[in-house]
Amino acid sequence: MTSESGLTSQDTDNARHIQEILNELRQMQQPPRLVTSPDDFEALEREIRQRTDYLGSLLVGYHLQYALDSTALRAEQEQLVSPWPKTLKNDGKVEVRMRTAQGYTVPVWVTYYRRKGQRRAGKRDAGVYAGLVRLGIDERCTPALAAEVSLLAAMLGSLDEAQAVLADRGIT
Repeated sequence: MTSESGLTSQDTDNARHIQEILNELRQMQQPPRLVTSPDDFEALEREIRQRTDYLGSLLVGYHLQYALDSTALRAEQEQLVSPWPKTLKNDGKVEVRMRTAQGYTVPVWVTYYRRKGQRRAGKRDAGVYAGLVRLGIDERCTPALAAEVSLLAAMLGSLDEAQAVLADRGIT
């Protein structure tokens, strides 16, 4: 739903979450916290990193939603689905949770295109999120996260080892 200002409730929620994290970071800035042991310092560093990573994910989601709502990308989506072997129908926007390189998931609303025809007993026919395809997003992961997983899997011996390294970094 779009308001008179052109902002959707999703935009407003995103902006509110971003502002909350910025306020938390400002509160951490003044006054500085006195740490007196390596464990205290590690905990402080981890807390700051978690907040900044979450802020980064929210900002990625905010920009992604803006791109998905843009006229230019909507036109590119139509160009992508128009030559499809079987005609695709715009099925409206659905919420998709995207995983960012920081390891957090953020919700975005994406147009879903599916094959025309009868649906089978509540099951969704094979379709495509054309906006995500146009932005290089596959498996609901941002390109930066996909690149990092690929790099780690190539450097290490397997996807399991890459998963373990990412888990150590806080990315599940």
